[in-house]
Amino acid sequence: MCAPATSPPLAPMSNRSLPMQPIFRSFRVRPSTRRGALRGIALGAALVIFAGCATDPTRCPAPVGPRGLTPAVAAAEPRQSEGARVTWGGTLVEARNLEAVTELEMLGLPLDSCGRPRLGEATLGRFIIVRPGYLETADLRPGRPITATGPIVGLREGRIGAADYRFPLLEDPAPILWRDPLGPASGRRPVFSIGIGGGTGSWRGGWGGAGIGVGF
Repeated sequence: MCAPATSPPLAPMSNRSLPMQPIFRSFRVRPSTRRGALRGIALGAALVIFAGCATDPTRCPAPVGPRGLTPAVAAAEPRQSEGARVTWGGTLVEARNLEAVTELEMLGLPLDSCGRPRLGEATLGRFIIVRPGYLETADLRPGRPITATGPIVGLREGRIGAADYRFPLLEDPAPILWRDPLGPASGRRPVFSIGIGGGTGSWRGGWGGAGIGVGF
């Protein structure tokens, strides 16, 4: 029979401590590699911000209702249009605070795919936005772009100068106040901007940097 294998005896350990070997080794990163990493970080963060904004449906509400049902058509055919739910927009002519509602007299304009009035295009007729409750009108100057979505609740006889006029009434508890072309931005929809910046120092000892800015 074969004798079992035996391990050689261990040498006695010295009281002298052994020198420590470094675990990590220093290395240098190429400038192109560092710049690529910084750009990737900045781009990734920006995409996260953009994705969070793109999923917000209130930032681009699609207009509702038939396109052919303009304020002028509703004024000419009140019985057929009353009760219809539409999205109308335009520029403010006058704001009035009444006892129980706030009225915004509007000059109707065509809208883009997000409901923004197309400034400078031919008017589609005047209408009145009826907002239940009080709305501060001190900062609502004439010409302010506004969009409203809701039912057509009636028709009002009025005047523009010396001419008689029929104003369709559109009820909306939360009309959209777009950026004022003559003043600071305000309203239900924020003004959003993103800036991305990056920089690299010398790979021999400098530091690279990246920055992202968000403004409302």
